Amino acid sequence: MFPELLHIGPLTLHTYGLMVALGMLAGITLAEYLNRKQGGEPGRIVDLSLIVILSGLLGARTLFIIINLSYYQSHPLEMVMVWKGGLVFFGGLIGGLIGLLVAILIYRMPLWRTLDIAAPGLTLGHALGRIGCFSAGCGYGRPTDLPWAVIFTDPRSLATGVLGIPVHPTQLYSSLALLILTVFLVWKTPRRRFDGQIAALYIIIYCIFRFGVEFLRGDPRGGAEIMGFFLSTSQIVSLVLLPLGLLFYFLRSQAGERD
Repeated sequence: MFPELLHIGPLTLHTYGLMVALGMLAGITLAEYLNRKQGGEPGRIVDLSLIVILSGLLGARTLFIIINLSYYQSHPLEMVMVWKGGLVFFGGLIGGLIGLLVAILIYRMPLWRTLDIAAPGLTLGHALGRIGCFSAGCGYGRPTDLPWAVIFTDPRSLATGVLGIPVHPTQLYSSLALLILTVFLVWKTPRRRFDGQIAALYIIIYCIFRFGVEFLRGDPRGGAEIMGFFLSTSQIVSLVLLPLGLLFYFLRSQAGERD
């Protein structure tokens, strides 16, 4: 809708980059708040956030480049232009998780409790990032005649394949779902029955939602045919992570009952 907010000389403020930055700030703030509420050391979440952010961005961009490898082979300089859009969340999740585990080891924080604290911050940051995605036009939906369809008209938009066509606002679907999930996880955190429950619930709920919303996406996202059905890269990742999340929930619940 508004891929560029303003121009200052040769500099351009991209809406996508701004919302991703605000999402990171909001997510870190929420995680730090939850850490303090749970009796954690003040400032510790802020300390480890830089490692998580850098590894998450690297993972998100790397997976996007892999999915669109043929394009970037012809436009190699655009590989680093993150501010224009082009981040795959599951790549960021995997990269960020690796960074988080490294940070947890460095700062000697409790593993399961820290994962529980990080999950709501992640969903909040992701929700704001999806608004930036909507502004840039990336992650657009399939054509639809529903009354809440949106039309991208800005030629600078990344929704180049559907300009002027009513499409599902899949970015806003995701943002709303993630905000609701954030509220639920924040509410559940002080009520969890065992450490690791919040992180497991996040994985399970998000994978189910992401698998479903992918059917409404219209942008190219890679993928493969499995048992006669074409599934996007994110759907395949969801199918892998969902049973792992369920197993993680079961194992942690058993360990929690013994503690």
